[in-house]
Amino acid sequence: MSSERKVWFITRPERDPVFHVDALRSLQTTTNNFSEKWSGERALHKRFEEVLANDGLKRQNISNDGSGGRTWAAMLRTFSYVYLDDLGKLKPTKAGLALLAGAKIRENVAKQILTLQIPNAYFLDSGFRPKFEADFQIRPARFLIRLVNQKELDYYITKEEIVFFALTAHQDKDLLSVTQKIKQFREADVSAKEEMKNQIAAAFEHRERSDKAARDFAAAHGDVAHTFMMLCDYTELADYVRGDALRVPAEKQENTAQKLTELDVRYPFSKRYLISPERYAEHAGLDVDSYKASSYGSISPATNSAKSLLKAHQLLAKYPLIQTMSEEEILAILKQQLTDREARKYAALLADPQYSALNEDFVESYLNEENDRTFEDKTAEILKAIGFDVELRPKSVGANVQTQIEILINTDEENICIIDAKMYRPKFPLSANLASHMGSEYLPNYQGYKGKNVSSFGYVTVSDWSGELNLKKITEKANVTIPGSNIKGALITANALLGFLDYCLDNEIDTEERKRLFMSCFTNQGYRTVGEMIRSEDK
Repeated sequence: MSSERKVWFITRPERDPVFHVDALRSLQTTTNNFSEKWSGERALHKRFEEVLANDGLKRQNISNDGSGGRTWAAMLRTFSYVYLDDLGKLKPTKAGLALLAGAKIRENVAKQILTLQIPNAYFLDSGFRPKFEADFQIRPARFLIRLVNQKELDYYITKEEIVFFALTAHQDKDLLSVTQKIKQFREADVSAKEEMKNQIAAAFEHRERSDKAARDFAAAHGDVAHTFMMLCDYTELADYVRGDALRVPAEKQENTAQKLTELDVRYPFSKRYLISPERYAEHAGLDVDSYKASSYGSISPATNSAKSLLKAHQLLAKYPLIQTMSEEEILAILKQQLTDREARKYAALLADPQYSALNEDFVESYLNEENDRTFEDKTAEILKAIGFDVELRPKSVGANVQTQIEILINTDEENICIIDAKMYRPKFPLSANLASHMGSEYLPNYQGYKGKNVSSFGYVTVSDWSGELNLKKITEKANVTIPGSNIKGALITANALLGFLDYCLDNEIDTEERKRLFMSCFTNQGYRTVGEMIRSEDK
């Protein structure tokens, strides 16, 4: 028996999404406008239950340990109305704030339903158990509506079919296979149907099994199916006919198909959870008026061009912000494998600053990089996207000096910052020996580079780091090798660096301000999250 989830799940203390806004208001009251720490505070969790009960959202039965409050908060986190920050506080996203302000409530709730995906910030939380299997990559509500809106299924799907077929889909591309299985199920006789259900229950149940496999499976997952049917009904792209099925009536079929296509272009599957649950939630929680186009803008993968568009994605996966590149630069990259006509078409569409957004393909490419030199190159690309003039592997000032830094940032007309990219897993230890090397060789060897002063240094680590106290020792050593200097450094994880760029893009922070924010982090501190970087100037 697998200990991981093989089927969809949804936290459901309340099944009807019409009450999402009310639950959010109750949470706002409980946490004193989201100012109180939530994580580990059981008294506050119990208080949330009391507020929910007083607001008429749940029965007046308060748990001993606040588990009921945590379940309601989990629902709000699942839909990215709030997220848990690195200080343990629940923070509202822009969608959450829009609901609290009474702005476009139905549109924002529908958007959060239709962009809900597995995995997401809450499902990756350490407290969520059991975890989903690693291959999950699906938007459940969108998948279900697309499944229903097919002539092959006569534009309906029953709760039983959702339980045994839709809930077992792991990826959006499973639509065809699920459709075929439902058709086979409908054509089978009673005994054959029972056998099919038993086989599915045996293959997909992560709980204890029994001789009544199909019946137990239906009982365990039926309420999840019912909840998703209600969620889909709320979007108005499908109708939940109680006691019957989820249906798309004839008058809605064309509009539903069109809306699904628009959603795929506007809200592609997000891999920001690889950066951090917080960055995922903040982006997934953008309200309908804070829409950020993907890096591929409004390019729709037409059937006859899907393969060439996929190839374009692969070729440009090395670059975090495609729109910082000229049309000629994009064209040169695409022409490596695409035809001249296709390369020119995509280059013209992609070189458009209105679609300035993090390249989702870059996220996985960068954070899972295994090659040292490529990691350095990609780190430099992020720094360029932030707005810096970056040089890779520049020669040091002294003659016949072998020491060479990987990345040099021209911070302004008078100063430079040198960056060392480290591929150590699971942790980069900034040892006393490495600190001595930085302070006695790297920094003095680049002092005076192009007539500029070395004003800061840093390490970007592919995973975790240690040895933060040695940053100060580098400053002290540099003060000896470069008298009168006060050069300070930073340790920054790749997740935090990428998250910083993503945060700046989502919040439309201009180039000069994001450069200033980034350089404010160089205070002999280490950063594991983007939240710590953003808060750095407050310290």
